[in-house]
Amino acid sequence: MLYPQLTPTRCVVSLNGMWELAREHEPGNHHKGFKAEKHVAVPASYNDLYAEEGFRMWKDGMWYQRTFAVPKTLQGERLVLRFGAVAYRARVFVNGREVGGHEGGHLPFECEVTDVVDCTGLNVLCVRCENRLSATTVPMGELRNAGENGQFAGQYPDVPFDFFPYAGIQRDVCLYTTPRAAWLESVRVTTAVSADGVATVTVAGRVGGVGENLSVIVGCMSRQTPKVIAGGHESISDNFTVDIRIPDAELWDVFRPNLYDADITLLSGEDVVDTYKQRFGIRTIRVTGNRLLLNGRPVYLQGFGRHEDFPIIGRGLCHAANVRDHELLKWVNANSYRTTHYPYSEELVRLADEQGILLIAEAPAVSVNFDHLQDENVRRELYDRHSTALTELIDRDFNAPSVIAWSVANEATTNRPAARDYFATLAGHVRRLDATRPVTMVTCKVEDDLVMDAFDMVGVNFYPGWYHEPGLGLGEPFASAKASMRHALETLHQKFNKPILVAEFGADCLAGLHSLPAEQWSEEYQADLIMTLIDVIRECDFVIGEHVWNFADFRTAQNFPRAGGNRKGAFTRDRQPKMVAHFLRRRWAVPRYPVTEPVTDLESMMRVFLDPAARGNRHLAPQPGDPDFGDDGGLGALQARWRAQLNAGAPPPPPR
Repeated sequence: MLYPQLTPTRCVVSLNGMWELAREHEPGNHHKGFKAEKHVAVPASYNDLYAEEGFRMWKDGMWYQRTFAVPKTLQGERLVLRFGAVAYRARVFVNGREVGGHEGGHLPFECEVTDVVDCTGLNVLCVRCENRLSATTVPMGELRNAGENGQFAGQYPDVPFDFFPYAGIQRDVCLYTTPRAAWLESVRVTTAVSADGVATVTVAGRVGGVGENLSVIVGCMSRQTPKVIAGGHESISDNFTVDIRIPDAELWDVFRPNLYDADITLLSGEDVVDTYKQRFGIRTIRVTGNRLLLNGRPVYLQGFGRHEDFPIIGRGLCHAANVRDHELLKWVNANSYRTTHYPYSEELVRLADEQGILLIAEAPAVSVNFDHLQDENVRRELYDRHSTALTELIDRDFNAPSVIAWSVANEATTNRPAARDYFATLAGHVRRLDATRPVTMVTCKVEDDLVMDAFDMVGVNFYPGWYHEPGLGLGEPFASAKASMRHALETLHQKFNKPILVAEFGADCLAGLHSLPAEQWSEEYQADLIMTLIDVIRECDFVIGEHVWNFADFRTAQNFPRAGGNRKGAFTRDRQPKMVAHFLRRRWAVPRYPVTEPVTDLESMMRVFLDPAARGNRHLAPQPGDPDFGDDGGLGALQARWRAQLNAGAPPPPPR
């Protein structure tokens, strides 16, 4: 499935905007048109738009409706309705006729409507979405769980995970066209780089429909330099593969988003039938020993777990929020995040491609509980949905250079015997779909996990100082939390001998709450705990990254430990920094691994020689007017402090 694109042979008509909404109180003929209860914005989650609880918590049939016309210029073309995501199940009707549907709330689907639409008048588009979860949906829900680590219980609504189950048409809706006889249906780009810097780019694809004397021409152009790279030509029937050789390839890297376009032209004889431009990047990613190598060099992941969550719109696609989030990521010197705990929008992945931000793309399988999967048939039903979601995710994001790994699940009950074969089989499924990226999952079962040996790297969520070993303690601050984190990481590495990503750690914090000495929920406690745990994490040479939980506060189901949602964000829900964000900005300004490229400018030299948050250095919170780093990112007072420490004969910081 290709992302909608306006080309000389294709048109895209947005169907976003104001739709009509009604709940399905009883079965009826809603699919033929209905009397609306509300107006609703698309894209957006419907849950937070209204003042009534009966809409916020509705999870049975919710009907969307609008009309559309087909412009005269598009008549005679192949017409396709495309939905970026509808949570959780969707059925689509045009003029009372069912044209398609989908299960899974975070990935795109489409319905061909060429022979269904009325090209002479208005068409009625009705979509039924429904958000009932069960033991065989991905994610699970309505389990009446017994609580344990990674399994929430007693929540309203009843979900085992720690975020709100938003629903509705949450991403873009459009009507797009292709040529009617034959069209480009899918494109997959793989790259390989030789030791002398020559890249081999393989562009493979599939053609839909039927045509005579078909062939494809593939050209390649660098987005960095206006140069066209010679491509290839192949006669085809339905599938094609074209190899392109690129000398002196410009590699895609962290904050160096070198991108290329593969210009694909489908011909019938000498006539142009269809055209498409597929963006890609050239880079390598692999796990070797205790390192994650990007383009052959170690990369350390510093960043966050996140959520697509914003006031009013819930999980709805919002370009403004996406831009703000990525600007804050760059401001805090983060280089990566995991798409916790579901696939994020295509538009956000494309933004990461364009900005050089690393992503671990995660399936929507969170809090899988094998206590509810003891029946083999039930377990197989869940596996089929789970593997389908991963297949769709990999198909969607395969060409994205920002995606450096696939995560198959988060916080499953991986200490149950049935989990072993389930996840080993799932890991094999992912590797068959994509052999170019590492495969991982994230566990919260440190002592008794049974599955992580099936993966290329270990992801672990661990919260010493918050869910266990709370408080500063009477001796060394956070001594118990530090020992607990160190023991957990060493235990996992000794058991599985794999590099480890600390995928979640942190503490809740109410913005503006201060305490001296630091106590839980205060900004001081959150900042001191996170920075202390980073010291411990970085003592372990087998750790390849630290992802703080969470980037920003977010909405959850209601339960007594959650005061207005999860407050573990380094930023508030409206994207303003808490104290810890300033500490992280300083810490992450200095590379974790030694700089391997020549350093020539004064600022870079100072960043290498002085880590402002080196192990053992504690810092006061940044004060207005006297930050280590100025508002423009310059070093400011750091330069004066660096000189003072050198003059005083202070020892250099330990090597990173």
